[in-house]
Amino acid sequence: MKYARVAFPLPEDLTFSYAIPSRLQSVAQRGSRVLAPLGEGTREGVIVDLMDEPDLPDDSIAIKNLTDCLDDTPTFSDELLTLTKWMSEYYLSSWGEALRCAAPAAVRTRQNRVAHLLATDEQISGMRQSRQTEILSILREEDKLSFHQISRRLGVGVSRLRAPLSALQEKGFVELRSNIQSKARPQTISVVSIAKPVSEIEEQIAQLGGGRAPKQAEMLRILLNCSDETLTTTDLTKRANTSVTGLQSLEGKGLIHVESVQIVRNPLSLDPVPSTQPLTLNPDQVAALQAIQAASDSDRRELFLLHGVTGSGKTEVYMQAMASVLDRGKQVIVLVPEISLTPQTVSRFVGRFGSRVAVLHSNLSDGERYDQWQQIKGGAADIVVGPRSAIFAPFPNLGLIVIDEEHETSYKQDAAHPFYHARDVAVKRSELVGCPLIFGSATPSLESFYHAQQGVSSLLRLPSRVSNIEMPPVEIVDMREELKRGNRTIFSTSLRAAIQERLSKKEQIILFLNRRGFSTHVFCRECGYVERCDHCSISLTFHFHTKRMGCRHCGYERPTPQVCPECGSVYIRYFGLGTEQVEQEVVKAFPEARVRRMDADSTTGKNAHQKILDVFKAGEVDILVGTQMIAKGLDFPNVTLVGVISADTALNLPDFRAGERAFNLLTQVAGRSGRSVAGGDVIVQTYMPEHYSIQAAQGHDYLRFYREEIGYREALLYPPLSHAATILLRGEVETEVIQTANHLLDQLEVFKADRFPTVEIRGPVPAPLARIKNKFRWHFLLRSEDVEELRELIQCSVAETSSTNIDLIVDIDPINVL
Repeated sequence: MKYARVAFPLPEDLTFSYAIPSRLQSVAQRGSRVLAPLGEGTREGVIVDLMDEPDLPDDSIAIKNLTDCLDDTPTFSDELLTLTKWMSEYYLSSWGEALRCAAPAAVRTRQNRVAHLLATDEQISGMRQSRQTEILSILREEDKLSFHQISRRLGVGVSRLRAPLSALQEKGFVELRSNIQSKARPQTISVVSIAKPVSEIEEQIAQLGGGRAPKQAEMLRILLNCSDETLTTTDLTKRANTSVTGLQSLEGKGLIHVESVQIVRNPLSLDPVPSTQPLTLNPDQVAALQAIQAASDSDRRELFLLHGVTGSGKTEVYMQAMASVLDRGKQVIVLVPEISLTPQTVSRFVGRFGSRVAVLHSNLSDGERYDQWQQIKGGAADIVVGPRSAIFAPFPNLGLIVIDEEHETSYKQDAAHPFYHARDVAVKRSELVGCPLIFGSATPSLESFYHAQQGVSSLLRLPSRVSNIEMPPVEIVDMREELKRGNRTIFSTSLRAAIQERLSKKEQIILFLNRRGFSTHVFCRECGYVERCDHCSISLTFHFHTKRMGCRHCGYERPTPQVCPECGSVYIRYFGLGTEQVEQEVVKAFPEARVRRMDADSTTGKNAHQKILDVFKAGEVDILVGTQMIAKGLDFPNVTLVGVISADTALNLPDFRAGERAFNLLTQVAGRSGRSVAGGDVIVQTYMPEHYSIQAAQGHDYLRFYREEIGYREALLYPPLSHAATILLRGEVETEVIQTANHLLDQLEVFKADRFPTVEIRGPVPAPLARIKNKFRWHFLLRSEDVEELRELIQCSVAETSSTNIDLIVDIDPINVL
């Protein structure tokens, strides 16, 4: 008998031992996904080790069998198991949680727990009013409901239902069952082919055609005439204008074969991409490529920071480096920020490498994502292009990792444990496999550039645009002076004139504002009342088209009031500026212009993002208004003007990275202008023209920005001069949150004094967003030059802190401290 140690996606970092039944011995391997009994149900987990003896804490515990194995070949190689184990240790999560995020959702199973009513009406009526009776009353109407259906009807979380449902099951009033389904399955078609020699089929056609089965004869005739064509059962019956009955009759006579064939749902198949050839490189590109190839050819792990201005040809360097890796029989991972993962970006790689490219992104259906993953796993693809999760692509012979726009904050996972950064996971994976890693950016993160300065990575520079096209001049407009001159519109005199000039020349314009919606808040000028979310401590955003206010964090909506709910004044209206209002103001100021908006609200449908870009590229839109999604990687030669409506939105956040984010956004969006010989201009409107981020962006001067910013970070010992961590506590009762936070503080101070004196502890204090989704939020910020001490202090202190009703969330190397 063999035994397996299995990790489950649970908060506790535990593994469990199971016996492998004989029917699963051949397929249950290290790295295989399995189903196993856990608690009251069955869960999906991963075998992380195989053993000859069970590893049980107590010999009296009866070992259980694995229920099933979900893989013919393991999903996780030894390398990926090692990588995810490292992630769990570094980011203080469980191994099971790290494994869960390393496999795409489409290949996971989904467990649907269902409650079946067993209690009689008499038993229900005899119970006291409680959550249990509420559940039974709902079940009496429908007989059986899933946990999620009961949750929605009662308006409580599923976690609040487990105890009362378990109690009802113990009383014999309900039966709880688990249905486990795959989120996606292979898609198959039924293909028809001739099963007999042609001469015999011709005889059958004559017999059937002259008798009572002319439709069967017609189907055989079609199969003979289309022998070089793949025909499905649907195709054949449609062409013969008959039903499936005749086809089944032919199969029963042994005249045809009907075979189930798996097809690949290819998200690229509907859009043919013309093939491209390698371009001639300039001397800077050649030097960068040679350095990368030298490391690649010698199978040497080396980190490269490719710092090139916008339009300098970084992607061409990537692709030529990739080609040499592929020629050696190895594979490549290319990470691209989700916001930049447009067909325009993907087509550059597909045009060069064709069907060797697999694509992963959030717009794919579960079926498409499943097939792309299987193509990668099965060896049909040797390049994967995708967002942060693509770093886990199951390549057995990885030869190169590329991280484009490496400064992008979306490479940091912030939705679920572990809160990993794909950049750091890529560094670890390149170390495990011994391959080069390229970080590419026009505006490198402070961490990456600092490490290059310290010699951790090699700095490669592309200082000029290809074809020697000049960087566009950037004009800074002081909006305080505009206000003094009586201009109260959102357009400075300079920007208004520039827009009018471009429209007259039939050139295109991009207007950028990093804030969506029509306005940022609804405010009463009489008493100062601000409309806030009922569940979060933030103001509601007004949307002009729906005339409703909405919360960006929990989705809550309500109609906009006509009078102030506080004082009854009619002087309540929307204030602040969002992209929706900018769009309205552009239409009003330039009625002859064709205007489109691109932000999170206007791109909710599948491929909506690309449809807007397609009409813009086709010249059917004059002015594109948008948020940061228009700042990333778009290349439109006819764009000769970029206007930044307000550069101040990113600067005014309570975050030590605010200046870096502002510089990055301004530089990236400015890079959308003047990408052809026609040239271009950038106009930046601001109330803070003296800020060093804006001054550096005006000169496209990253080094100037870096010197200012790194000096500030050194003075305050912020990353990259130290490592940081946040501990967030949240719960529905604020006093309980505060009590738990104070208890955690006591533990932190005890362990700090005893073992970790270098760690600085700040907090607990209310988080900047003090309440979200009805949960109060308090947090700590910890810093240390020694990340191991930082992690160990948190691990020891959290383990000693009881938090029954409180969520306690640790983020190592956080990007966002809001």
